Amino acid sequence: MQAQLGPVAKSMRQFLYISPYFAPQTQVGALRPIKFARHLPALGWQPIVLADLWPTDGMDAQLQQFVPEEVKVIYDFSHRAAKTHAKLVSAAAQPQPDAPPKRVAKGKPLHERLIPQALQNPELMPLAEHGPDMPHAYQAALKILKQYPGIEAIVVNADPFAAALVGAWLHQRTGLPLVQDFRDIWAPCKLRRPRRPLPQRWLEDKMERFSFDQAAHILVNTQVSLDDYRAFYPQLPVDKFSLLRNFFDGELVSHGQHPGWDRFTLLHLGNFSRFRLADPLVRALARAVELGLPRDLVQVVSTGDYGSAALQLAEQLGVADLFRTEAPLPYHQIGAICQAADVLVYVAEPDADQRIASKFYDYLGARRPVLAVSDNPESQQLIDQVGAGAQFGHRDTEAMAQWLLRSFALGRHQTVERSLAGLTAAEASRTLAGVLARVTRKHA
Repeated sequence: MQAQLGPVAKSMRQFLYISPYFAPQTQVGALRPIKFARHLPALGWQPIVLADLWPTDGMDAQLQQFVPEEVKVIYDFSHRAAKTHAKLVSAAAQPQPDAPPKRVAKGKPLHERLIPQALQNPELMPLAEHGPDMPHAYQAALKILKQYPGIEAIVVNADPFAAALVGAWLHQRTGLPLVQDFRDIWAPCKLRRPRRPLPQRWLEDKMERFSFDQAAHILVNTQVSLDDYRAFYPQLPVDKFSLLRNFFDGELVSHGQHPGWDRFTLLHLGNFSRFRLADPLVRALARAVELGLPRDLVQVVSTGDYGSAALQLAEQLGVADLFRTEAPLPYHQIGAICQAADVLVYVAEPDADQRIASKFYDYLGARRPVLAVSDNPESQQLIDQVGAGAQFGHRDTEAMAQWLLRSFALGRHQTVERSLAGLTAAEASRTLAGVLARVTRKHA
């Protein structure tokens, strides 16, 4: 079954969408492009997608049914992609038991196999494992441009930032206007830049500047990143950059069911990471229990790993039994698990203000109270604007604990009505369609 979102424009204009992450991949980088691809045909634009797919990628074959049939997806960004997709299609055609998608693990990524573990600092490899695929991707893109001579522009979904370089080379070769859509900031990243050795920092600066020089327009998904990019590249016109936030696609995530829980549940979707730690949540819950939150009536559920340090902290504070994990649902079913929860937990990187995770916008659309642990004024502004819940700094343990007590006292499944004006997939797609119209008009 293919997605049908409404009337499709009778005469569509085509653009090449270089998006290594795309359905059926389940990583977060595949979400923004599939949402755009679902809505752009109704706005008169047909994406011709150049996507990647590795045997080691997390995959959900069902996710492809939400890509409109007007969207053409070609799996050829790397030499692995076409064969991997063919195997996935063949497996999907066979009767399968109903189960959540599993991560296929047929081997470690190339850089993990070739580089000693002691040297596996991701900042040592500016383009990571996607760098070697750039020549293949470039040639594959040229074939697509020959196959679809009506293509009028190129849009890159980055990261991986190797895709931004491929897009820049294609612009040099063809003259087609290039739009670089950066989900996360690259060279001026406050989290990663200080960890890069000077040679890598110099190289990444050069590569990013090259990819920006070739672009007709650059999209950034937070206001802080937009401001930081304009400051980092004062030689570039201010209006070469613009803001296009991540966004919520309610129809896409509304296809699942969840049995619910028998107690007040704080839900966190996905894994914690080297930058995003569960420790503040552990401390806040432990303090709330000290203040009288009934431990037998509350729990935290995560669909990913908390991290060993956070679990050790929970053990030390006597609340380890309140932290549980649950198998992740396919993305198109997360609406149900969010509705089953009582509080949705968002934890950002401490002392970082350039990023707001995609799940934050899914939470905003779920109509459950949001507990945000973040030092980012921009996410605070969005929570206040939408009326979604409350945000606390990573060190505000007491304030978080008091908020949890008040939320528990209000009862289960509190519904928080809010306006998502400016934060929906349809609106974001209209913005991207407008950018495409402008850059192609200037090119004509």
